[in-house]
Amino acid sequence: MIAFACLLRGADSHLLDDVAAVAQPGDQVIMTDTSGDPAALTRLQYRHWPAGVTITPIVTDSFGDDGIATNLALDAVITSHVVILPAHTRLTAPLPRDLDDGLLCGPAPVLAQMIIPRTAMRRHEGQPRSDIAFIWALRQAYSVRTAAPWAQAQSNPGPALLDAVQALLTADPAATDWLKSSLPHWLESPAPGVRLILQSRAMPLQQSLQSAAPPRIGNARLRVRLQGQHANRTPLAYPYLAPLWANHITLTNDAPDLTIFAHPRDVITVKGNTALLSEEPFWDSLFSPDPLADAITLPGGRLHQLNHHTSAIFAHARIPYFVLTEPRYIGAYQRLFARNALRTPTDWQALFTKRITDSVFMAECRPEPFHDLTIPEGDITGLCAWRTRLALTAPGHVQCQGAGWPGSGTRFALTDWHADKITQLDNHTRILSAVENTHQPAYLSEKFFDAFAVGARPLYYASPAHSVHSLGLPQGSWVNLHGLTSDQAASALPTSEDAYFCTAYATAQAMLRDLFTEDTIAAERARLGRAVIADLQRLAESGPV
Repeated sequence: MIAFACLLRGADSHLLDDVAAVAQPGDQVIMTDTSGDPAALTRLQYRHWPAGVTITPIVTDSFGDDGIATNLALDAVITSHVVILPAHTRLTAPLPRDLDDGLLCGPAPVLAQMIIPRTAMRRHEGQPRSDIAFIWALRQAYSVRTAAPWAQAQSNPGPALLDAVQALLTADPAATDWLKSSLPHWLESPAPGVRLILQSRAMPLQQSLQSAAPPRIGNARLRVRLQGQHANRTPLAYPYLAPLWANHITLTNDAPDLTIFAHPRDVITVKGNTALLSEEPFWDSLFSPDPLADAITLPGGRLHQLNHHTSAIFAHARIPYFVLTEPRYIGAYQRLFARNALRTPTDWQALFTKRITDSVFMAECRPEPFHDLTIPEGDITGLCAWRTRLALTAPGHVQCQGAGWPGSGTRFALTDWHADKITQLDNHTRILSAVENTHQPAYLSEKFFDAFAVGARPLYYASPAHSVHSLGLPQGSWVNLHGLTSDQAASALPTSEDAYFCTAYATAQAMLRDLFTEDTIAAERARLGRAVIADLQRLAESGPV
């Protein structure tokens, strides 16, 4: 017989529906809710359990600690075996019933894919990803049999997984080979920034995952202080985003739980619990001692680091972070993509034929060779100098605008630089460079959307792991220059627009119109809000580095 230990904090009815569909007489269903809300089990309780199934409800106020929830469930087990089901698990097939004293698991042996004998062993409480040590201890005590997959777990092994792995290897180096074979299965959907060090070998994991519902620190709001010259360039500084965490976070200058800087050079002195929350991979790659690390040491002290590589804040599902920071971006895109989507491939062919300007590069002139940096393990490449060289060698009639180019000023002198850009370039050029300052897989700025919005063909630089591909736009509608030298890229620029391109381009415009709907925007904003709350509360709870 099997006990289904359901860890219900953050769960919906699907998990209990799945369990009810496979439970048999003699089984036990343990519903453990760690939110401290006595009404939670009433709301989630399945009312039509099969006859002969024992129901065991447990409510505690440990606020989401799965270690505590697991141990409470194990203490309550009355059957021979138990399967532990976190909140975001789905049972996708009947469970095997040919049980013995071994561990029964699918191809990815995480807690949600194991049936274990009833055991007195306990999971560590209050430690991130403590299931790693728990599974290793079980494996040492029991034999393991594999089975066909019968569960899917939507776990989010974030950057804290590194700490759990290192702690296990320190305590028991014999787990190294087991971890090497198991981790690829566990990390099919990792959060940005997960980087595992096994015997001095770094394994970057580029994929992203939306963060789960945030934990709560009691009922108190998190007190955050923004500090430094660039304090206006962090998610918490944008008024349009403030409602997303208004009930969870308070900005203050007095006795903060967490102090946040936006730029490494702003960190003069680290006092108390401090974090660098950077929205710019350009700053990270040039000024952070290790853009891939969860914590860094600067001259002012040691602090946490949240950026595109280490945080789910920037792991967008549909619409990237920066586009969400100001309503004027979305307003312009909704208007222009609605207009552009009405144009047929024939219309686009005629419009491109009339263009006098072949390409426009609207970005700061930065030829300095130190911009040609690479961090291969993070798929990070500095593109400022490469982009400048491309602008200087691109064929045809080329316009270069931005600080450092002759006759150009800085965009920061303009009242609304984005509106000025759209007005200048709308229906103006065949090609518009959307190449970022820095290639980082999770980083997608407004530049790519701007090119489509003004009716130009975008130039971009994106590895196969880059999030731009998640938009699903036809490959023929934009130019990907990844892996080319600047001279090769100049030679690869298209000189005309054929029927194939115009068809792909018209399709892309319709897809972009459908992307910027109110429902999609609301969902992406909600995801961003959850991620900010979750990451900042996690750092506040963990304390200073």
